[in-house]
Amino acid sequence: MATIVSGIYTLHGALRAAERSWLRHLEAPLCARRLTADQWSMLSNLSAEVGITMSELAARAQLAPSSATRHADYLAERGLIFRIAAADDRRRILIGLSRRGVELVEEVRAEETRAEADLRRRLGGADYLELMRLLEKVADTPQPE
Repeated sequence: MATIVSGIYTLHGALRAAERSWLRHLEAPLCARRLTADQWSMLSNLSAEVGITMSELAARAQLAPSSATRHADYLAERGLIFRIAAADDRRRILIGLSRRGVELVEEVRAEETRAEADLRRRLGGADYLELMRLLEKVADTPQPE
């Protein structure tokens, strides 16, 4: 499933295959709620108590700002997020979860938690923790200049 170069899996191919495999676990709950994986990434990074800026949300969800804005428009149309002016600077717009958004996130998060528990059982606790440690290390690797 991963990209193979000269009989060796590339890191890119292996990571993409792992992501696709993981997203299959969330496909049914997301489709049932008319959400894409990118929209779920945005919702799962929001809170009902504290709003964040669009640029911060895009960075957390690892999306291009234009994509994040397009998804935010869709989520706002569905009443899943709110947009308010920041108290300290009315020009800044903060985004957070509406009540309806909180309920939806709780539902999908329950499905995600079950899938994660299943993965932890299949891998074993030590391997699961090692996977998480290594993925964090890969995500934090500085980019070459």
